[in-house]
Amino acid sequence: MTIRIAILGGAALALAACGSKSSLEQAESEAAEDAALGGKIECALAGSTTFERNCTTETVSGDEARILVVRHPDGGFRRFNILTDGRGLAPADGFDETKVKLLSDGMIEVTSGDDSYRLPAAIKAGSGGKS
Repeated sequence: MTIRIAILGGAALALAACGSKSSLEQAESEAAEDAALGGKIECALAGSTTFERNCTTETVSGDEARILVVRHPDGGFRRFNILTDGRGLAPADGFDETKVKLLSDGMIEVTSGDDSYRLPAAIKAGSGGKS
């Protein structure tokens, strides 16, 4: 079975084949979605392993691609191409290796260089994309 990851507008989301959730899991999922819709995501910057909800996101659409911009609280930022082939994101500037890891509850963790971000994503099972 393959897993297809699609970032929706820098934020949105649903888990395509979700089972029943506990009230805690439901609350965490709703909090993540609310924060993402408000533009705040969890990030661990400059090699830190502690995630804090203090990065913001925006999506910029161009003629050929959609770009997700993640802004750091210190003014720094990273830009990612939103891919439609199931891989999720790729660095728009291409300098740092970027890895995407599937987390639970419709979330992914994107690591680029020494920065990591937790983003909501729509996850579709068996849609023919690469895992």
